[in-house]
Amino acid sequence: MQTVSNGVGDVRRLADAQWAAARLAETYQGLPEGISKAMLLDRFERAAPRLGYGDGLVRLIRALVRVTAEQDWTGRTHPLAWPSNDALCEELQRSRSCVQGLVRLAVRAGLVHMKDSGNGKRWGYRDERGFIVEAFGFDLAPMAVRWDEFADHAAARGLEQAQRRHLKRKLGEIRREIRTVCADAVHRGFTGYDWAGAVDLALGRLPRTPSLAELEALHDTFQALLAAVDAAWVKARKSNESEPRGVVDEAQKEPTTQPRSAGATYSSLRKEVVEPSARTTRRGVEADPVAVEAAISEEVIPLSLVLEAVPELADFLEDSAAAQWEDLVDAVGRAAPLMGVNLSAVREARDAMGRNRAAIALATVLARWKDGEIRSSAGGYLRAMCERERFGGLKLLPSLYGLKERSAPPRSRARRADETR
Repeated sequence: MQTVSNGVGDVRRLADAQWAAARLAETYQGLPEGISKAMLLDRFERAAPRLGYGDGLVRLIRALVRVTAEQDWTGRTHPLAWPSNDALCEELQRSRSCVQGLVRLAVRAGLVHMKDSGNGKRWGYRDERGFIVEAFGFDLAPMAVRWDEFADHAAARGLEQAQRRHLKRKLGEIRREIRTVCADAVHRGFTGYDWAGAVDLALGRLPRTPSLAELEALHDTFQALLAAVDAAWVKARKSNESEPRGVVDEAQKEPTTQPRSAGATYSSLRKEVVEPSARTTRRGVEADPVAVEAAISEEVIPLSLVLEAVPELADFLEDSAAAQWEDLVDAVGRAAPLMGVNLSAVREARDAMGRNRAAIALATVLARWKDGEIRSSAGGYLRAMCERERFGGLKLLPSLYGLKERSAPPRSRARRADETR
């Protein structure tokens, strides 16, 4: 770069940018207390995409910051770096003309101020304590002055990335739910909707690196598709029902639907939930459906046992001591979306088990989800419980006693173990 005696640099091509960088450098008083040059470089690299800085410029600034010393950023002296163009070419693996272009870009971006010597050479030396005595080269003081700007942009980018991850996860859940509902509709022979077309849309390829706005638009699109598929499934099921079926609101004993064949399953059911009881209960279903229905209906479960076995319900109840069955139904209804359980899965559980028994099933799912036993799909786990209910193999009472035992204090568990001996 051509130089002038006042140290501003190439006044013909970079005059405005150099003067702006010089004004920033004049306000330099060191990095804020507790902030190191590594933290400054980290915030700058994270903020670079939002500021429109390319990879070449980021690599140049990284190379310049790394050759400075920590005491250069305390405010006693300006943080200056004086690597030659040949050294930068070797460090960045770029040509000389490319490095010169990156230097001009850094000046225009207000990241460095060129402090040139009289002969245009970059050089400097330090005292015995490592402080700069005199130097000419890249003045990185504007970087320190812009610390707050870089920190704000880095925080905003972090929030944006978190939101993008959340939207991607929700998109995956919604698309899986669409495929599940459509697969069940095809298996049941439902008509009146393009189930195959909905599956094709759910299986379509998403953009490789979508922006936040694109992800939000995709989320709204697939959410609307899921609502349409869910409404079509409900409409088709109602049209296929020969007799209306209501919901009984008794507290403990509730009638359920007639057991169905083992083939009426979802393609995404969890095998570990369905298979253990399929072999033992299928013969009973085929032999005497009435007896199986009676066995399911006679499982009496007090509300107090549910509240004691699943203490996590207290977060969704206004008063656990005065809770009634309706309160439990409302509580698990509020907890279901937090677990990722879709409305169609909740509706299917209520159709298969009844409102109160479905609420108990959702409570057990909540307990296992909170403990980390269910990590992939709480909705799929609930649908698998519905399938076991149709087989006649779903026993909620032992599950509640097991959850109660697990939530009991260690001393009481040890006392009961001694008593059994």
